[in-house]
Amino acid sequence: MGEWSKSVGEKGEKIVDYFFRDILGYGNVLHGETITCNKPVKHKDKNAQGNKTTHGIDAFVSMVSPMEDQTLDVGVISSKFTSKPYPNSPKATFKEHFIDLAHTLECFKNSKLSADTNFGFSNVNKTEVVGILVWASNKSDEGKNIISEVSNIQIDNNLLFDKIIVLDNNRLSFFVDTIQNAKKEFGKENLKFVYHNTGLNNINLQSQSFGDFLPLQYLFSDIIPVRIEKDGKVELLIFSKDEFSSSNFTKLLDFAKGFDHLGSISATVMSFPDFNDLEHSPIVKKELARFGNYIHEKNLFLKKHTEDFRNY
Repeated sequence: MGEWSKSVGEKGEKIVDYFFRDILGYGNVLHGETITCNKPVKHKDKNAQGNKTTHGIDAFVSMVSPMEDQTLDVGVISSKFTSKPYPNSPKATFKEHFIDLAHTLECFKNSKLSADTNFGFSNVNKTEVVGILVWASNKSDEGKNIISEVSNIQIDNNLLFDKIIVLDNNRLSFFVDTIQNAKKEFGKENLKFVYHNTGLNNINLQSQSFGDFLPLQYLFSDIIPVRIEKDGKVELLIFSKDEFSSSNFTKLLDFAKGFDHLGSISATVMSFPDFNDLEHSPIVKKELARFGNYIHEKNLFLKKHTEDFRNY
């Protein structure tokens, strides 16, 4: 049983490493860090005999934020990969995972790892610490959305953390199906993540409007903008997690207007999980009547995330 648990844990580590390194572009993903517990009684495991002494950090990333000037983004990652399906009633298990990560975050801010990380970066005056709970299941369907089933749980008031992002099978698959396929299609070196104007990154945008890594803030988003450069031309490719509809399409059109800082965009491509040319093209043509700067099939193209013969 111990060997099997170890194998499951190692698999979870590989998934996290692949996701953050190969998909999101974080070149330096630390694993297996341990920090001292500063609240040994408060953080005591309910089934443990003694008080809590340490917290294990499954993975750890840090990068100067392109979304807010002079800010360091730190991701403290907890991997809860399971070889079993998600529970039919997942709230209790999810709450255990959530509390475990929240306790780790509470002690992280005063840890040596935090101090050493901050010391390693210059020209930053603020640090944003984000907890990232990766709860993936080997048995459940790739598109299983567990977040929607636990979204209304009550969080204990004594948990001290700034932000926790949850990644389940559904959200992990969204990033893999879109970003990884695009890297295979266009070449990893030709794909860059686009950084939009937040109002807090005026300095950064002047020198870095796109780059090799996806900001941690985008893990919340149902829209991923990337820049594709091929044959001397630049395309803006926007992935939508939401299915195609008239309202979602116009939302993306409004969203795309905010990327004029990229310059020299020859075409905009919008990708949906379910786009069907026969069914959806009439909607596209109707909505484009209000957006004179786009011409369907000339400087605006629509596609499905994965190849589909019905769109040719």
